[in-house]
Amino acid sequence: MEKTEILGQEKLLNNLKQALNQKQISHTYLIEGQRGVGRSKVANFLAMGILCRSKDIKPCYECISCMKIKSHNHPEINWIYEEKGIGIEIIRNLKNDIQLKPYEGEKKVYILCDAEKITIPAQNALLKILEEPPLHANIILIATKGNSLLPTILSRSQRLKIHSISPKEIEEYLIEKKGLEKHRAKLISSLSNGIIGKALQLLEDENFQERRKKIISITKEILNNKKHQILENINFFVDEKEHIDEMLDLLMVWYRDVLIYKDINNKEFIINIDALEEIIEQSEKITFNNLKEIIYIIEKTKQNLKNNVNFQMNIEVMLIDMANRV
Repeated sequence: MEKTEILGQEKLLNNLKQALNQKQISHTYLIEGQRGVGRSKVANFLAMGILCRSKDIKPCYECISCMKIKSHNHPEINWIYEEKGIGIEIIRNLKNDIQLKPYEGEKKVYILCDAEKITIPAQNALLKILEEPPLHANIILIATKGNSLLPTILSRSQRLKIHSISPKEIEEYLIEKKGLEKHRAKLISSLSNGIIGKALQLLEDENFQERRKKIISITKEILNNKKHQILENINFFVDEKEHIDEMLDLLMVWYRDVLIYKDINNKEFIINIDALEEIIEQSEKITFNNLKEIIYIIEKTKQNLKNNVNFQMNIEVMLIDMANRV
């Protein structure tokens, strides 16, 4: 694992390196951030540094311990992940295991993923471990929001917050490291919300471009006021429900492009540059105020979905309201 794999977190990594090399490591860490920002990679980096056998810079990436971690084959890293939540039995097993000396080297590391899913009884059991931690073990918690954990656990943890990064950094990474053309990198980075994991997921999704083509087709139908076709498209949204955030973001970016082109008549700031002719046509036919209203309708739809408003009804209202603005 190279440092460049953890995009945009150079300051955090440098601070961790300094702590590792000055032997100022905490017993317990809490890594906080949205999914996809690199939480697991930071945890792996920290574990590598803790277990590294180099007498100089840690992690060295070259010792037998670092090599085993790079190949996901180190016996003293224990990843704990339970989709339905971490219950008290899992923490009791951890308590029993953590008392045992390492088989290899001087340290062992436990990484608890989705720590917000640790039940309250399990958190209380974990607290007892943190109150009297064995010197040979370190615990790393990974969570979206650390405040979901007991204050007593937080007080015994060093919190590392991983923030999203700028779309520009992601765009440059996709161009330089993944070989993408600029217009495609710009589109994916704009939909990533500053989360590199989301950008890579879109890049690897074979059906992403098909969903995008369909979204652009829907904007054409809205422009031509084909309400019967618009309502038929509800089935598309229902069938692709798991990608609804992405599709609404595609709609948002599309109408943002149309609005910008209408306002400044300059293609430099257009994200959907490969569909420039269609953007120009729509910018000529939809008023500035109506474009702003359409963007507001999409934003409202996203909020309604977060508030658990009926999915199909919400999409139907969105499409009809958008059609009424052209």
